[in-house]
Amino acid sequence: MLKVHFLNVGKGNCTVIKFPSGNLAVIDIDNSRIDDDDDVLQDPIEFLNKEYPNQSIFRFVLTHPDMDHMSGLGELHSNRTITNFWDTDNNKEIDTDKLNLGGYKKEDWEKYQELRVKDESPKVLHIYQDGEAQSYWKEDGVKVLGPSKSMLKKANETEEYNHCSYVIKIEHEGIKIILGGDATKEAWQDILEYHGKDELQANVFLVPHHGSPDNIEKDVFAHISPQYVIISDHRGHSYDYTYYNDLATEQVYSTKHFGNITLEVSDTVKKIYPDKNG
Repeated sequence: MLKVHFLNVGKGNCTVIKFPSGNLAVIDIDNSRIDDDDDVLQDPIEFLNKEYPNQSIFRFVLTHPDMDHMSGLGELHSNRTITNFWDTDNNKEIDTDKLNLGGYKKEDWEKYQELRVKDESPKVLHIYQDGEAQSYWKEDGVKVLGPSKSMLKKANETEEYNHCSYVIKIEHEGIKIILGGDATKEAWQDILEYHGKDELQANVFLVPHHGSPDNIEKDVFAHISPQYVIISDHRGHSYDYTYYNDLATEQVYSTKHFGNITLEVSDTVKKIYPDKNG
């Protein structure tokens, strides 16, 4: 069975995936708001300890180098073995002395800098749109839709690092999931141009950048045409409710309203369900 958990971490993102192969993946992590919201939010480490105790992480994907996608990385690395670390060859620099102003810890940024130059334990991989899929990606039904090397170049030149966000597609038993990271409008157009509209169709769509209208590329998203839209969102933030309600043919699930959201897919089971009613 494929199990995809969209965790209610608040402002950031964290998706935990257990593949039928047995491989465990974590796509982004954020625990920076765990203490801010009256125990409503999900601590990713606690979730892993409860659902997948003592299991190593075969694949950690940092979609892009923003703190709300890597907060808790230090704790994760100290708690679990990470076999593969997906990164991009970005040139982002930050003033670590100011991280606390956003509720972040400089230790997580420093851990990122430490891990991203490793050859093993974890093995760092830079995987781009035109890369040849390795056997274990195929086994897990994983395809990299973006970024392209041209979008990485643009990100490094403009210092808009959402341009180089990973966009990942997963397929199992006919069900297709797209994880949108924080990909920009330009990145989505780049993906459409390279892959074509048929490759973009998906049943479940984790929308980019917490549903921000700045990242909605309607011409591209129309080809995704998802049954279910997932929005990793937080209290006090509004996404484009009307647009996403129209885009989803079945249901919009936002983590701030529904908590953790789980997708299960096997040859006999295909269901999506939230922790709570919205």
